[in-house]
Amino acid sequence: MKIKIITSPEELGSLGQEWNALLKDSANNVIYLTHEWIMAWWSSFGKGNILNVIAVYNEKGQLVGIAPMMRTNNRYRGVNITKICLMANGHSPSSNFIISKENIAEITKAILDYLKGNSDTDIIELTKLDTNSQTYSIAFDYLNMNSSRIGIKESIESPFILINSDWETFFSGRSQRFRKSLRNKINRANKSVGISIEKIQINNSNNPAIQDMFAVSEKSWKRQDGTDITSNPQSKNFHKEICDRFGPQGIISLWLLRKETIPIAFEFHLTYDNVVYPIRADYDESYKELSPGSILEYNIIKTLFDEAKIREYNTCGHSYNYLMNWSEDTRKHANIEIFCKNYKSSLLYSLEYKLIPLLRKIKLNKVKQQIMNLGETT
Repeated sequence: MKIKIITSPEELGSLGQEWNALLKDSANNVIYLTHEWIMAWWSSFGKGNILNVIAVYNEKGQLVGIAPMMRTNNRYRGVNITKICLMANGHSPSSNFIISKENIAEITKAILDYLKGNSDTDIIELTKLDTNSQTYSIAFDYLNMNSSRIGIKESIESPFILINSDWETFFSGRSQRFRKSLRNKINRANKSVGISIEKIQINNSNNPAIQDMFAVSEKSWKRQDGTDITSNPQSKNFHKEICDRFGPQGIISLWLLRKETIPIAFEFHLTYDNVVYPIRADYDESYKELSPGSILEYNIIKTLFDEAKIREYNTCGHSYNYLMNWSEDTRKHANIEIFCKNYKSSLLYSLEYKLIPLLRKIKLNKVKQQIMNLGETT
């Protein structure tokens, strides 16, 4: 096998056809590993970093493996480090390698060997890996077998809904308390004049509905902490890039809930390989009493079951209570941190995975002892 490192956006852009063909032949065929997604992500969030995409070719010159990674300067426990990591952030539901099904173990190990051989790197981070994926299990076993200094940190746990029954069967399986609460919200919304729901196909970022989406996000609770779309130019650019790169494929839908003519909630969907990915959802905080987010989500999920055209609704979110009301099925993710063979990395590994856990244990035991002493004196 031959490994090639992609360091320029132009070279990365030229891989589109090969990239997506390999993705469809892999065990990780998801929207956020498509060439379009990675290009949109890099265009929006790559500034200040260096592309370090690992491309693996077989003896016939065929692309058989991709690790969409970048090199970045960062801080770890206050120490400046150089890190190579998968291209993922809060806008990414997950991340992974893209590898041909025929030689998953061999190619995964080749990528890991290359990464570990970088002498000018302090930490390698495999970000937001699905813990049920072959990449995660192979990497975990192989790194441990080679006595690598690694640490595992839990990442998001993301609910998903399988569309494998009729609506009534699925909905009746939700808790009685949740169904009652939802019916009350629906009844309250029905009594309000001018509530309507619209599904709009988005072909590019010039669609006027995109401005409606931005306007709702700007009035959401996320505005207070600066996580709405419009407060972050990179986030705004990412959503526009997504529209322009995926829009011509006809796979983008924007669901809008309106109060008369005013948009008050939205869900922004990508549909890929019969899976719906709601990659963004917000509601106008000033209409909170109408529970616009809950009303819109209920109607969307019901429609997906009634139409029976897709196999899964991937929430792209965390295990928040409101999402767990809809499904007990989740995908757990974790970050694998690999500490390279240099003095700084060794110290950071010992600090993070030896000393700090020990201090936490000592502190916990001290608190327990104080509680026991308090109990003895009362």
